[in-house]
Amino acid sequence: MKPEKVTVLLVDDHAIWRGGVESMLEGTEFEVVGQAGSGKEAMETADKVLPELVLLDIRMAGGDGLDTLMALKQRHPLTMVVMLTTYDNPTYMARAVAGGAAGYLLKGVDREELLGSLRRVAAGEMLLSAQDLSRSLRSIAVETVNSPDLIHPLSEREQEVLRMVAAGLSNRDIASLLFIAESTVKTHVEHIIAKLGVSDRVQAAVWAIRNGIEPATEENRR
Repeated sequence: MKPEKVTVLLVDDHAIWRGGVESMLEGTEFEVVGQAGSGKEAMETADKVLPELVLLDIRMAGGDGLDTLMALKQRHPLTMVVMLTTYDNPTYMARAVAGGAAGYLLKGVDREELLGSLRRVAAGEMLLSAQDLSRSLRSIAVETVNSPDLIHPLSEREQEVLRMVAAGLSNRDIASLLFIAESTVKTHVEHIIAKLGVSDRVQAAVWAIRNGIEPATEENRR
């Protein structure tokens, strides 16, 4: 049984790079349904093809990819966006995470690492570790993150799951540690996201770190 296709939009001002990534994705479950060379073109194309996943460069001749990220997430909040860039910069990473990116990859990534990362994002997992999140968020002012207020209180179990999400654990890992079904963890995560008023588990982790909820560790899981 073939996996379902995940539709992808490639956004970069270098056509050769876009072609190279499209070649890397050929024959996989990721199907490129559109390409764009600027932020403006990315928004227009996203409105037409409604991609599930966007690979987005940070610095483009037609404008700032981070601004495009925020516009994409505002207009299409369920679309997964992964920044793929040459800049290993904690400030850029912080802005990307705060803006709703599901991950931050460098362009030197090889095909297998790229596919593995995209599969994790498509499965609802985070590419950034708790350490990466904390390091990046410390590099920018609190007010630029715009963390939402808590809409409804979290139950003790939801707080426990949130701490594990903030540590970068997958639903399967959380289920194993808590001795509950993976489907139950998925339901908890969905409730957490709804209560926090965020768009995905990455933003839930950002909210947790910004609000002093300590990510789960080997010691404090016991």
